[in-house]
Amino acid sequence: MSGQPHEPSTSDDAGVSEQSFTAYRFVVLGLLVLLSLSFGLSFFAVSPITPLIIDEYGINRSTASLLTSLVFIAQAGFAIPGSMLVGRIGIKRVITVGWVLGSAPLLSFMVDSFPLLVVLRVCYGLGFAFMFPAMGPLLMQWFRPRELPLVNGVFIAVASLGVAISALVVVPMSDAIGWREALSVFGGISLFGAVCWLVLGRERRGVGESESHISIAGAWRVIRSRNTLLLAAGDAGAYALYTAALAWLPTFYHEVHGMSLEKAGGLMGLLSLSGVFFLVVASLMSLRVKRRRPFLIVPGILAGFAGFASFLLADSIAVYAAVVALGFTSWFYLPVLMTIPMELPGTDPNRVSVTFGTILTIGGIMTFLSSLTVGVITDVTGSFLPGFALFSVLAWSLAVAGFLLPETGVAERESGSGGA
Repeated sequence: MSGQPHEPSTSDDAGVSEQSFTAYRFVVLGLLVLLSLSFGLSFFAVSPITPLIIDEYGINRSTASLLTSLVFIAQAGFAIPGSMLVGRIGIKRVITVGWVLGSAPLLSFMVDSFPLLVVLRVCYGLGFAFMFPAMGPLLMQWFRPRELPLVNGVFIAVASLGVAISALVVVPMSDAIGWREALSVFGGISLFGAVCWLVLGRERRGVGESESHISIAGAWRVIRSRNTLLLAAGDAGAYALYTAALAWLPTFYHEVHGMSLEKAGGLMGLLSLSGVFFLVVASLMSLRVKRRRPFLIVPGILAGFAGFASFLLADSIAVYAAVVALGFTSWFYLPVLMTIPMELPGTDPNRVSVTFGTILTIGGIMTFLSSLTVGVITDVTGSFLPGFALFSVLAWSLAVAGFLLPETGVAERESGSGGA
């Protein structure tokens, strides 16, 4: 199996040359770029316009935080079941269902109540829960081991770019056409991508798999393994801080420090754009640097400090540097974090899917708590600072995970260089 990772193994693939499969992977990459962009556009699109939504529906901050926090609860609740569907109904079907669900914000223009808006956001979260666990197996089918960190980096970088674009344009779009219609535009892009995937998407069933699907007992062994839990815990801390920042820093800057919504949204755009830059840097570095753990340890050490700086330096020009540093700590580690499950001894696409689902589940729970907790603490204490400080401290879990995880990079390079 390891000696011929790209040989077609089903009748669907019969008669198609290896050269055509190699060329077709660029079509797959293009579809993945569209997928990550469309999901990124809607991910935090409500954050810069939260004050407008609060005014529209007369709700408090705790209630408004549901627009972000329930997305992560939906992800946490369905990521592992979604990952187990990959081997049963196929990658293409799972991604199709996820992408269509992720298009739910298209209907925002019809929403006339806050609960309905929440329902659309929950549907979007369910779409991400289906889509994300299927990414690992799909990438393992179409790309060589040495290419995986770079492709993972591209996937995440484009998602971050989508977050940045929506942060920069959602307020001007809301002023021009209305905030509901702006959210619908982002959902429409996602539906267009789902149609493209349905027409052009292809999987290579059976490639590199040891079994058609993973059993419940097998999935449980993966979920409770030390390495899976370390990967999930490390990501959860950094992800929770990033979510708290995107969900509430614009409101904090606007209400406490008198920034315009445009400027506050611009800072969040800078946060995501810097993440894109550092993702590209990390992806390129991973082609040369044989070690994986430093990609987690270095941003992990800096994460808490960047979190504190992002709100303590709000009145200073240094807030721009703080936001850039937070972008580094929030995104630099991700290409390697997503690659490590594919390099662990004894892994296969089904186990990778469950690992991704576990990472998304634990991360979803933490990010749900981060957005909701900051909103509740602010309502109770009248200050954003305690909530921001709490999740800045928790972000150091990334460094702890980096120190405790095994090193997989050297073994991967030695085994992957010859076959590629």
